[in-house]
Amino acid sequence: MNNSLTLVKKNDQFRELFFPFSIGFDDFFDRLSSSVSDNPSTFPPYNILRDDVKTYIEIALAGYNKKDIDIVIEDGVLSISGQKDQKSSDALTYRGIANRKFIRKFSLGEHVEVNSAEIKDGMLTVELEEVLPPEKQPKRIEIK
Repeated sequence: MNNSLTLVKKNDQFRELFFPFSIGFDDFFDRLSSSVSDNPSTFPPYNILRDDVKTYIEIALAGYNKKDIDIVIEDGVLSISGQKDQKSSDALTYRGIANRKFIRKFSLGEHVEVNSAEIKDGMLTVELEEVLPPEKQPKRIEIK
């Protein structure tokens, strides 16, 4: 069984396990399932790094530049896609560097915002940060 189907099956089991205790999370489970099933390919490879404040997605995109890449956020899903112009070259005898269309999708938490995206040395880095609105931030209550 491929990894994508395994993850969808595990997500369904997770949903069944927590369904009696979760109200209003149906959209979350649907977005999570959609992200997994929409990413059947392992290309391009990526890392997710976290520090105390921010999260970074690094995607290895050797040979792509910023005009080849499109980043869109829609309904809580970050989609990163790319397509290079197919240049035919009589001098090319072997293609070992990927030159294909791709899409990667990531489900975002409710208050996660994309701060920036930069491509440098074949690595696309997308910076994300959880920004809680004032009403969701912790409040310290003074004792009288």
